[in-house]
Amino acid sequence: MPNNMVSLQSTRFPTTASFTSGQRHIPPKTDASNIFILAPIKQTQRMSLTFALTALTLSTVASALPHTRDEKSIQFQPCPELNARITAITGVEGTPFDCAKLSVPMDYTKIDSGPLELDLFRVNATEEPVLGTVLINFGGPGGTGAENLPAWADQARDNIGAQWNLLSWDPRGTGNTIPFQCNLTDISGTTTTPQKRDLGTLVSTNLTEVFLNGGWEAAGQLADHCASEANEKATLIGTAFVARDMIEIVDALGEDGLLRYYGWSYGTALGSYAAAMFPERVERMVLDGNMNPYDYQAGHYGELVDDVDEAFGGFLQACFDAIDDCALYTLLQPNTTQDLLDAINLVLTPFAQNAASSIEAYTSYLSIKGIFIQPLYFPRTWPRTAQTLASLLNGTTSSTPGSNSTPEVYGTAQNAVIGIRGSDATFIANSSEEYLAEVKYQATVSPGFSDVAYFSLWPSAQWRMHAQERYWGDFNVTTKTPILYVNGEFDPVTPLVNAYKASAGFEGSVVLPHSGYGHGIFAAPSQCVAGYVQAYFKDATLPGEDAHCEPDSSLLQVWRASVQATKNDSTSAGDGNSTVADFEGAAIRGRTTRVGLAFAALLMVAAMNVL
Repeated sequence: MPNNMVSLQSTRFPTTASFTSGQRHIPPKTDASNIFILAPIKQTQRMSLTFALTALTLSTVASALPHTRDEKSIQFQPCPELNARITAITGVEGTPFDCAKLSVPMDYTKIDSGPLELDLFRVNATEEPVLGTVLINFGGPGGTGAENLPAWADQARDNIGAQWNLLSWDPRGTGNTIPFQCNLTDISGTTTTPQKRDLGTLVSTNLTEVFLNGGWEAAGQLADHCASEANEKATLIGTAFVARDMIEIVDALGEDGLLRYYGWSYGTALGSYAAAMFPERVERMVLDGNMNPYDYQAGHYGELVDDVDEAFGGFLQACFDAIDDCALYTLLQPNTTQDLLDAINLVLTPFAQNAASSIEAYTSYLSIKGIFIQPLYFPRTWPRTAQTLASLLNGTTSSTPGSNSTPEVYGTAQNAVIGIRGSDATFIANSSEEYLAEVKYQATVSPGFSDVAYFSLWPSAQWRMHAQERYWGDFNVTTKTPILYVNGEFDPVTPLVNAYKASAGFEGSVVLPHSGYGHGIFAAPSQCVAGYVQAYFKDATLPGEDAHCEPDSSLLQVWRASVQATKNDSTSAGDGNSTVADFEGAAIRGRTTRVGLAFAALLMVAAMNVL
């Protein structure tokens, strides 16, 4: 049963001590990290009785639902047609998967709820004896199992082990599972006028100024627009219900009724919800590339880009070290990495200075600066990114005429990332003044990227379609088996500090840090990490508190291997082989959205909507 609390806890984990990871010291942020608007807390206190009754009702309803566990089982079957369709959509011939459907309650708060059919996908174990099934969520929120499991199954198996079946599914709001729909292409824009790293940072605008000069109103416009676009089931896509769906899947597997789970990115927030709501069911749980569950629960994402400047510094250093294998180096012939940064900032500065003059100017700035973020997820894409930047700097980029054909997509969801995280948010502000303290904190997180990282989160504080069950409890529980957290030290969107803050609430859990760049361990493979993760899944063995891992390859080795792979691909075009970059593209395909220059739309797409 859910471990719901009757009052809202502070959405920032109290930081009274520093965290230490190997030789890396992670100090707590004390200047603004404990700020929390009083109005929502007071409102929660007034509603505490309501929440207590809601928790009791959910417990009663869940136990009285008409279906019973022994009536359900999952029958996986080969599905070559869907395999072929996913390959056509993503451009990646991934690992073959089987398909199944599972009926779960549409609404866990109602005894007479109708059914919801979940689409499930499984990649079978390749070694005997098969030890069981590991559920995987690849992030988003908004990513589908159908698109991600075949693309990432091999990497997942390398880390989890070949004796496990790997099962993913299309969570609520995604694919065809109550697909959230909010078309942003026709939203009207609003009218507005507007040192922490040695290397330096990208030029930035003033986040607080943008917030006060139209940003908050534009976020509200987006929230209103999505409320008018979404269907009546938009309140049934929250993460608490997805956690309950996970338990339904576990029960229907007919194994031992215990949850074995690997969560990546947003999947770590889902894992935290499941662990807090069903701690006695957690047999194994690895959370990789972590979100702070308190910050996800609130909806403001806290230290989202705490390590992104260091990640960008890694890109510049790798380019500098690669010399003429980096197009940007070849063009600029720098003496230092700072020379590379200065050249980029020289281009960005006029856009930043002009950003407050009009909406068009501001969106142009965001569109250009947004180029730097997504590539940081996967270092193997960095040589191509350097080529793109070099082309922009020397003016050789050419536009490609658009196609009149509409590419096929999987499912009907549109911008599910906005709907899911908005429906989960517990921090609702009735005015800009109530949210201002949080914006002031957001502005301090990253000198170079705060101004493009947090816009997409502001609509969550004004969301109109709250999930039927939002999780209001804390994340201080003892799970059946302690959780293993894995996190890189140079992750652009899920910083290492998040793993320590999440781990602090779950008794006996351990954080395994590694020095890899990119988003999650799949971006920076490490036999060291894989060894620990496999031992944990097999025997529940946890790393020692001082354990630390290195990636298998240095950034320079990754860079040169990627360059060589590109050369090989160019000489063997049409051989049917998929590149690593193809797989990385598949992991995010379907989660980003093309929009025009409407400012409110850019609140979503110009920032990190792929987590």
